[in-house]
Parts: sequence; C-alpha cells; structure tokens
Amino acid sequence: MKMDIHAWQIETDSPVTGFTESIFSVGNGYLGIRGYDLQTPKTGMDQHAIFRAGFFEPVRPGITDMVQLPDVLGLTVEGCAPGSMHQTLDLQHGIFTQTWHDCGLSVSAERMASMADPQLLCVRMTICSASTQTVTVHARMDDRVANLPVHDDQMVDETETVRLLETLEQTDHHLEMQAVHSKRTLCFLQQVLVGGQAASGSTLRLSLQPGCPVRIEKRVRVLLDEEPARPETQDPWQAHCMAWEALWRDCDIVLDADADIQGALRWNIFQMLCSNAWDDPHISIGARGLTHGRYKGNAFWDTDIFLLPFFCWQRPEAARNLMLYRVLHLPQARELARRQNLSGARFPWMCASDGTEQCESWDIGLCEVHITADVAYALSRMLDITGTEMTGDMRMLFLETARYWESRLTWEEGRQQYSSFFVKGPDEYCGAAVNNTYTNYMARHNVELALAHASDFMDAKEQKRLRFLAEHITILYDPERCLYRQDELFERLEPLPQTRSAGEPLYRSICFDRMQRYRALKQADLVQLMVLFPDKFTEKEKRAVWETYEPLTVHDSSLSFGMHALLAFQLGLQTEAWAYFRRALLFDLHDELRNTGREGVHMAALGAAWQALVYGALGVWTREDRLCIKPNLPPQIRSVSLPLRFRGERYRLTADHQGAGLVKEA
Repeated sequence: MKMDIHAWQIETDSPVTGFTESIFSVGNGYLGIRGYDLQTPKTGMDQHAIFRAGFFEPVRPGITDMVQLPDVLGLTVEGCAPGSMHQTLDLQHGIFTQTWHDCGLSVSAERMASMADPQLLCVRMTICSASTQTVTVHARMDDRVANLPVHDDQMVDETETVRLLETLEQTDHHLEMQAVHSKRTLCFLQQVLVGGQAASGSTLRLSLQPGCPVRIEKRVRVLLDEEPARPETQDPWQAHCMAWEALWRDCDIVLDADADIQGALRWNIFQMLCSNAWDDPHISIGARGLTHGRYKGNAFWDTDIFLLPFFCWQRPEAARNLMLYRVLHLPQARELARRQNLSGARFPWMCASDGTEQCESWDIGLCEVHITADVAYALSRMLDITGTEMTGDMRMLFLETARYWESRLTWEEGRQQYSSFFVKGPDEYCGAAVNNTYTNYMARHNVELALAHASDFMDAKEQKRLRFLAEHITILYDPERCLYRQDELFERLEPLPQTRSAGEPLYRSICFDRMQRYRALKQADLVQLMVLFPDKFTEKEKRAVWETYEPLTVHDSSLSFGMHALLAFQLGLQTEAWAYFRRALLFDLHDELRNTGREGVHMAALGAAWQALVYGALGVWTREDRLCIKPNLPPQIRSVSLPLRFRGERYRLTADHQGAGLVKEA
C-alpha cells in the first residue's frame, strides 16, 4: 500500500487495514490509539486497540501483557459503511483524520491523544449533507475488549484471546472497569458536545441541511486507579496543538532534501514522542511502543541502545527517566541473577513493567546476556551527554552488573583468559556462541565502568579481581586481517545458499534450527560494536568489519539498516550509507518486513535512523567533555538544522556541503 509522504503529513486513499492502523497510530506517551476505523464494527474483541503505558496484567503465572483498553472513542454514523477513506496524519499538530463519503454524507473524523493532558482522548466529527435528512450518530463506549497475547515465537499465530478487564458500571457518560486479576480500576468519563453544546445522551439525532455542517465532539478522560482528574481546558485541541509546537521546537530536524525524506524523518520522531511517558521513571518504551501489543508490550535493549540517544540529545529529562526505570528495577535484576545461580544483577531480555523477565524462549532469554552490559553502557552515555549527576544507585548499577559478569564468564586456565559460553550477540541466527566478541567487549566495558565509578563501594580485593577480569576477557582479533571475529564458531558454519530479497524475513521460509547453522547474520553485530565505540577502533578495523560482515547480513531485523547506514557514513561510503539510511528511515512506512500491520511500529528502527543521520552523517559525538561534530552529508541532503541539548545547554547545529556551525542558544 502506497503512503504519500509530505514534509508535515502522511496520507493515503485506501481501506483501513492493519498496516494503516499501525502507521496512523497516535499517542501522548501514556495513551496510544491505533488508527482504526470508527465506522467499522469490531469482529473480534482484540480489535480497535487503545493502550495505557505501564498497565500490565497477568495472562498466565509469571507472564504479563500490556492491557488493551476498550474502544471508548466510538462515534458512528448509523447505516453508513464506507469502503475506503482518505486518511491523513498531521505530524505538526498530532492529529489523525479519516474522511469518507456515504449515504449522501461527507464525514471527517479527527482524533488525538492530548499532549497537553495525558488523561485525555478526543475525537471530533464534522458531517455535511448534500440534502435535507436526519441521521443518527452513536457516541458509545464499547466495553467488549480482550487481549490477544502474541507468542514469543514469530512463527506461532495466537488465536486465543484473554479477558483482562470486566465491567463494573456503565452509563451514557461513565464506564468503570476492573482488572480481573489485580483488581485495579479504570474509569472512563465521556463528554459529548454537538455544535459546542453538551449533549444529554450517547445517541444523537441530527437534522442536517445542505451547506450547514454539524460538528460532534467527544472527549474521554481515562483514569487509572485513584488517579484524580485533571482540570478541564476550554479548548483541548488548541492546547494539544500548542504542546506539539513546543515539542517540535525541541526535536525537529529540518532538512533541505526531498519531501518524502523530510516527512519520513518527522514521522520517525513523531512516533518516538508518542510512545514516551517522558516524566515518569516507572514507564519505559516497549519494542512496539503504544502502537501494538507485540512482545507483550515489554522493553528490550531497543530502548537503551537505539532510542535513548534521541532522548539524550533532544529530551534530556525523558532520557534520565528512561535510565531511572532501569535503576529502579535493580532489585529485580539482582533476583534474576540469583535465580540463574549468579551474582550481581542481570537485566531481563524482555522486561515487564515490574522489572521481571518475560521471555518464554529459553535460548534467547538465557543467551542474550549482552542486555546487562547494554544497560550499563546506556547509563554511562546518558550521564555523559546530559550532565546528570551520578547517584549512589547509579554507581551500584555499574557495580552489580560488573559482579554479574564476574560470575557469568568462565576462567580457562589453559588460555589464562575469561570466556563466555552459551551466549548470543545482537545477531540471533548463528546459534549459541562461544566468545561472541560484541558480548565480551561490552562486558569488559561494563567492568571498566564499575572500576571508574563505583570503587568506593568495593574493598581492595574486589577491585583487584575486577581489574584482572577486565584485563583478561577474551576478545577475538585477527591481526593479519585487522579483523574482530564474530565468535569462535562463525567462520566454521555453512554458507547461506540464498540471500534475502524484498519481502518477509528468512525465518519464515527456513526453519530456525536450520537458520542457526548457516553463516548468515540476522542483523548488525560487530557493525553495532563499531558504532557504539567510534573512537576505539581504527578506520582499517572498521573497514575490515564492514567488508567481512556486511555481505553476510540479511537484515531480518528492524535494528540493522540504521546501524549499517551509520558505519557507512563514518567510512565515507556514501552510496551504501544512503541506501541503508533510506531503508532505515522508511522501514515501517514501506513495510520493509511485511509485518508492520500485524506487529506495530518498530521503535528501534526509528531510533536507528535518527542515529544514522545525527551520529553518522553529522558526526555528532562527545569527546573529553566536549560536543564534537564532523559532518559528512550525502548528496541527497543539501543542508540540516537541528537543536541539541548538551549538559544543560541548548545548541543549534547547522550543516551543509560547505561546512557546519554550532551555536549556543538561549
């Protein structure tokens, strides 16, 4: 399905599908609404999805799911069933509009999740008639709702829904529901206005005259538990638009480039903002944000490695709270390490709102141990960029994660080295590895962070042990090729007999067991390592990694294109960099893996594309307490302008093919 992408707008003429529902999702960080059709009745209780960030309930012992809320936005013209709609997402003001014609009517329905009031969802409908007629509009809240938990295994299609909410009371203007297990309560307060005047009920009989449009507005306040209702504003739409204007002043990147590139970049930024509860350290961002319940709404390393840089540089308070989410869940990370017979703290691969591990795939959940070092790396980068004062709890996170590595790595007497067994790096296709270089390098960095920032919490013996550990972790490097090796097994695997073409990923046509025995990478692994530490590797080493591993990467992951674009920009490979950047930027808008509809927006792809531009094409980095830039713009981008926040100061970065400037702003 083709999306028309403009500088500030995404639009299409089409039926409403799962794909359009994902692309036209809107949110305010606390509430997210998929772009479903108000006019089409649900055929399943898991349709017409609305989500509330941080609200999770058990679906079976030890496993939770992000609760789907009921469709409280219902505003339906009786008797009409349009087959197709003009759908428009206004990125500048955060408003999604569906326009259709049927029954002699022209109808425009706008919706938003208020950025000025995180409790508020609004929809307004404007109806025009070509003749005199009476129509009935229903403004009901539909309490029929259930979750459709999605299995960890992407090859398994779930069909069994789970009821997580039950209705306690419902009237025309009030719906109260209760969580089946925790007994937490949700209250929905509905206000309906016709022509600006309050309506008495939820069924409206409207007398229409030619040339005289009628507007119906519906405002729904969503209250969780004992949350008090915020004061009402006279015009919530105006307040919402003003809030988005303020966000864009902090976050907009202005390109002199084709309109589709500018619009796609803004859509990426828009969706990151829509899924971030910026002022709440108890809420992270799930792998699909608030656009879908895929992966049970859980947070992965996607948030720490791919999304966090955007927030560090453009929304530093949000970045601090995203890292506080990890710090606050250090007790659960300690408990996870203890359950795995290890010391220190081990962060979950799939992290629920309460900090517990939710991964039900035993090999992934136990092997993807790099997540622990990723969290420590992300915390150090946040502190460096934002200038946040380090707390005792943050120092303890560095120490406890270092203690984890001391217990997780194996001392090999014959080698006089520590090795990692049964691990997976970012690539997930090559089985459980021995000495995955990404994992070991990140573990070493983690231990070094503890020695640098948490030495006051250690005695002399522990300091000595950790220093010895850092100096003796195996890092596989071939000096003749100037090449960091993927792991000890990778080069012994059988070559992949086919390459990935456009369409669905290889795991849908090749058994996962067979896939893990091919010498093929699902996504960036050592390429990822190169871009996380741009000053630690020589250009020759980076080129060796690119030339060796880029041809073997099939990019069956949303995380991959942006990281390849970033490294290609740094290496001056402009043709390759632009091709990868464009695919990263348009990953969901072009439905790269044919799964955006059934899985939602890929949050990591959004952040990876942002990094490719800012870290890659603009060369932004921190060095010795300084903000540095080294632009290498591709020909397709003639100039760039964006605001950056660095250690409490605001800067304006501008760059074109003649040079660059960095100016401090008030």
